[in-house]
Amino acid sequence: MPRGSDTQQNVNTHFDSTASYWDAVYSERDLQGAIYQQRQAAVLGYVDAALARRDRAQQIGRALEIGCGAGHLTVRLGERNLMVNAVDASLAMVELTADQVRQAGQQGRVDVSLADVHALPYETGKFDLVVAVGVIPWLHSPERAIAEMARVLRPEGQLILTADSATRLSSLTDPRGLLALTPLRRVYHAARDRPEEAVSYLYSPRRIDGHLREAGLRRVARRTVGFGPLSFLGKPIFSEQRALRIDRRLQSLADRGVPGVRSTGWHYVVRAAKP
Repeated sequence: MPRGSDTQQNVNTHFDSTASYWDAVYSERDLQGAIYQQRQAAVLGYVDAALARRDRAQQIGRALEIGCGAGHLTVRLGERNLMVNAVDASLAMVELTADQVRQAGQQGRVDVSLADVHALPYETGKFDLVVAVGVIPWLHSPERAIAEMARVLRPEGQLILTADSATRLSSLTDPRGLLALTPLRRVYHAARDRPEEAVSYLYSPRRIDGHLREAGLRRVARRTVGFGPLSFLGKPIFSEQRALRIDRRLQSLADRGVPGVRSTGWHYVVRAAKP
């Protein structure tokens, strides 16, 4: 098989084996859980902003969620009067999402299935909204995936996605993270990569914006969320409670657009439109 297929299989295996973590993290009270919850809140804020621009006569829109994971966001989308196709490349994640949908009584509104974002099984222009949270870092070809997301969007449809940011503060406090941002990053990644393991990657917001432009999309809004966990040589710098306080304070500054902070969150969240 081509290398991309091998990489995707490693990612699928990783998420199959960690599905229970992704189900639990959205209710955890530690810093990691808080940051993922902040990311989901930011995405839903952009979803609501996108839906507010729909034609008022259009009561129900079609949404595609790529990388539905444990289904927490899927249910929130279903609650917004959307017909949702939720897909994931991991069978364990698809089963978790399907269970969440059943518990929420949304079987008639949400369809859950296996799919690869690099080759989506949908016709061009099918969806009013495409959402991809936590997907980009795990892809072997993010530019191809973003082009596919743009393809299935209807004209004037909107895409909301997240990427793990290369400019995040947590990369600047640890020498290993700094190495990944230097010209030696190829050496760094070569040392990390194992043929049998899934590896996630950081991308600069500028690179993600470039892929959006290449796919014919226009950026509408962007922000970063999550400030931590801060470490040095892999060891936490602050206690959990102090780290939570620092995260809240820095997030408040970032939300106010303070230079030097607004672009250094862990997750880059962007909303783009198809002309």
